[in-house]
Amino acid sequence: MEGLPEYRVIRAESDFPVPGEPSFWRAIPALKVSHYLWLDNGYRPYVEVRLCHSQQNLYVHYDVFEAKIRVRYTRFQDPVYKDSCVEFFVDPFPEKKVGYINLETNALGTLLVAIGPGRNRRTPIPQAHLEGFEIVTSVKRPVSGYHGAEFWTLAYKLPLSLFEKYYGSQTMAGRAARANFYKCGDETETPHFGAWSPVQSPQPDFHRPEFFGRLVFE
Repeated sequence: MEGLPEYRVIRAESDFPVPGEPSFWRAIPALKVSHYLWLDNGYRPYVEVRLCHSQQNLYVHYDVFEAKIRVRYTRFQDPVYKDSCVEFFVDPFPEKKVGYINLETNALGTLLVAIGPGRNRRTPIPQAHLEGFEIVTSVKRPVSGYHGAEFWTLAYKLPLSLFEKYYGSQTMAGRAARANFYKCGDETETPHFGAWSPVQSPQPDFHRPEFFGRLVFE
């Protein structure tokens, strides 16, 4: 589909522990979750996302500005989209017709992750398949309900062995993946639905891979 956004994922010189140095991330161009859809309430949290990769890992870093951060869910595979949440949907090998992975994380770093071709055909990914996954957030436990800050950061390292397990390959250098990034909070004080690549749907629906943008890996 023409007109979809594109982002270049730079190659890191070496692997590093998350979250990484702030100066390193500042030097990487950001993509922005700036298309707020379906609700006309004027609320538009500001979200920047930066990515890089190595031979073994994909690194994702979020900077999020929003009023009244809400955190309630703390267990793996909880419905974190109801909290202050950022989401990364990615199909690293579209030609394989496997589907896309959705990685959804609230401000506390609680993870929901699944794979499949569409909204109604999702298979949860077990925690055992995420060996080596690391996540760090600026919002610290214990917290429940509304958090006083209006800014949070979150970064994670996603082992590319996950792609090997589900797609049969983990080599991303020189490839173009399909992906979208979202900001939501279904049960926050002001619900919102933001996207990097705009979704043309009459109802809220992030599970629309036909509107995914392109991630070009160096």
